[in-house]
Amino acid sequence: MISPTLLVPRRVRRRARPAFTLLELLVVFAIVSVLLALLLPAVQRAREAAGRAACQSNLRQIGLALHSFHDIYDFLPPGLATEADKQDGYHTGFTYLLPFLEQDNIYRLYQMDKQWYDADNYPAVGQQVPLFYCPSNRTRGILDLTPFIQQWGAAMPPYVGACDYVLCKGANACLWPDTSGIPPQAKGLFNEALFRPSDSLRGGGAGIAIPQQAVRLAGITDGLSSTIAIGEAAGGNPYYVIADLNNLSQPAIDPFLGGPATMEQAWAAASMGDTQHPWYAGIFGVTAQIGFGPNPMDEPMNRRPGMPTLLGNDPTGSNATGLDRISGFRSMHLVGCNFLFADGSVHFLPQAIDPALYRALSTYAGGEPVSGIDF
Repeated sequence: MISPTLLVPRRVRRRARPAFTLLELLVVFAIVSVLLALLLPAVQRAREAAGRAACQSNLRQIGLALHSFHDIYDFLPPGLATEADKQDGYHTGFTYLLPFLEQDNIYRLYQMDKQWYDADNYPAVGQQVPLFYCPSNRTRGILDLTPFIQQWGAAMPPYVGACDYVLCKGANACLWPDTSGIPPQAKGLFNEALFRPSDSLRGGGAGIAIPQQAVRLAGITDGLSSTIAIGEAAGGNPYYVIADLNNLSQPAIDPFLGGPATMEQAWAAASMGDTQHPWYAGIFGVTAQIGFGPNPMDEPMNRRPGMPTLLGNDPTGSNATGLDRISGFRSMHLVGCNFLFADGSVHFLPQAIDPALYRALSTYAGGEPVSGIDF
């Protein structure tokens, strides 16, 4: 009988598995790095293309709401409805569009005969409307008003729903309800309007302020397809900080926050800063601060640091002194911004656009020739 131990080889010789050499590993890492370098930009471009398309879709829906409002009231909503002192605000143009954006629940919460910061309006103004955010920047966000409460020494809601779009005020920053002093070549579709709660039923609906110089689609003599209505204003992003008025190349330091003031606005915040609080953006956007004369004070797209919005109490009624200021348009698309035009179309304009053409597109009755741009 053969012993089982005799069946086991005394020594099993195995050939050693060859390992990667250092040089081979370096070559593999180099190839992977090149592939990632080629792939990541493509992924980023695809993501940005999707964000830009979604942003354009948002603006188209807002455009439909704007036309629906006009169909009912026969005029465009005011950009800002305020009291006589111009800082006590009631509504913004976005507030009026809520029922046409399937946001009736928020609109019903809003007490239209009271200021946006009244305690009764806290439940409404704190709401976040998904359509008001550009996906290339964010999909939600709030404006924390705690520092504002400290700055102004006034009661306000703790926060308000933010917004990445602003109403085009044209090529002029005049913050005065009477816009008759603004030349046609500088006036945009949205301006201020006086609001008196006692007149809340005027215009066919509760709380609708009728602008003193109401804009109707038929009055857009420059052409609906050549007139900007709403544009982008990326908010809450540290990429865009507000400029120091004493040195526009440097960011403004908000003493209450202890750092650079970030550009931000809220769909319901119908207020603005002043020379004592020059750290806010706002619900308007402009292409120039004056818009006429030898120095129109052009406001470039995607400007960094950006211009604050503030009431400078210009005495001319046309902002000829440039004391009033309004922030410009900006986006996280970097090379330009999406804009909703008065005909409901949406176009992407490059930030390198000619300043005169940019101003012309932002006004509605200036009579300027519009050429050199292909939609």
